[in-house]
Amino acid sequence: MTVPPAAASPPEEPDSPGDLAEIYREHHDFMWRSLRRLGVDAADVEDAVHDAFLVVARRLPEFAGRSTLRTWLFAIAMRVAQSRRRDHQRETHHMRQYEASITPRSPADPQRRHEVSVTLHQLLAGLDEDQRAVFIMIELENMTAPEIAAALELKVATVYSRLRLARQAMQRAVTRYLARSQERTR
Repeated sequence: MTVPPAAASPPEEPDSPGDLAEIYREHHDFMWRSLRRLGVDAADVEDAVHDAFLVVARRLPEFAGRSTLRTWLFAIAMRVAQSRRRDHQRETHHMRQYEASITPRSPADPQRRHEVSVTLHQLLAGLDEDQRAVFIMIELENMTAPEIAAALELKVATVYSRLRLARQAMQRAVTRYLARSQERTR
């Protein structure tokens, strides 16, 4: 009498990609090189790699094996790189518009306009991030507190509180800046 072989678990499909941790370990360097070669700035590559693996994690159940895993990963890297380029272009465009909007119209001297713009950016950089956002939206973009509250998912009172704190911090920063400027001119 022959004994039937024990029921073994079905063999893993040859095109099965494996689990996410394994894919990450095996393909991190490939993803990093691909993103860098696709034009992602060196300083942003690691963030782009993480963005790409977030896509991999989300889309892994959809991987059907119609291509190799590396080809599929490269396609994801390509889309992440394209998205980062679009985001960078959009940010650059918005920054130029922002700089043009904050540059005072009175100084005709381009050097003076640049100095004013740099000073404003330095003063804004000194604010807490949440306060800076509210300050910019109200003072520079002329948005209302209810609009900001809806956009940032905050209470209107929180918007006003952040604005008050930002104005106080900005006033202190301007006072320090003016004092330093006067000391330099003496």
